[in-house]
Amino acid sequence: MPNLYFYPGAQNPELYELQNSMIDPDQKVERLIREYTSLEGKVLVDIGAGSGFHAHRFANSCKEVYAVEPLPGMLKQLYERQCKDFKSNLSVVKGFAEDIPLKDNIADIAFARLAYFFGPSMKYTESCEEGIKEVKRILKSGGLFFNVQNNYSEGMFAEFLRISYGRSLDNIQKDVEDFFEQQGFEHKIVKTIWRGKSREEIKRALLLEFPYEAIDSIMRSFEGTEFSYCFSVFVLKKEEQ
Repeated sequence: MPNLYFYPGAQNPELYELQNSMIDPDQKVERLIREYTSLEGKVLVDIGAGSGFHAHRFANSCKEVYAVEPLPGMLKQLYERQCKDFKSNLSVVKGFAEDIPLKDNIADIAFARLAYFFGPSMKYTESCEEGIKEVKRILKSGGLFFNVQNNYSEGMFAEFLRISYGRSLDNIQKDVEDFFEQQGFEHKIVKTIWRGKSREEIKRALLLEFPYEAIDSIMRSFEGTEFSYCFSVFVLKKEEQ
């Protein structure tokens, strides 16, 4: 099985920041969240917050944001972001998805974006049921969990995966969808784009995701400075109590 579960941001903060700025520039994922609930006045927990790129954005709207992250390299970037652009309503929390050091029923919204510990069993993820249990614990009654993952079947990004690995990954997409549906999640597809200032910039950012030997073939597969990209957003609502 291709190793899709790696986390390059800790090794290359500059490229990781560039990549974050290029993905979903029109914030369609946030628009989807707002179709379910407002952000204003809400407590949001970003699980696997990485460098805090999205947690900081949420802090502009939410009452309070907890950015939960286990990796020392990413925590360093989170603290550095806070030093450069301090958000008084954002708290950095060192913790793991299966053991979130927050009290019960604290969050209106839980959010995880490309957090690879949420999904069916893979090479580096034996199980994420404990993480889902923890999300339910920290969510308030009626709270919402938005789990944002790559879609391996739709958009040019999925085509890049086919170019890189020499085969379709539709079977992995089906496994992911089946897993979350069995866990009670609703599946929404968000059709968005990557957009860069130049093709060279895009090429640099793609090197965080794809093998070096595949990059030239990937770049030949599209024109211009943007390409289509789809997220699978799995949405879970905690039962009203």
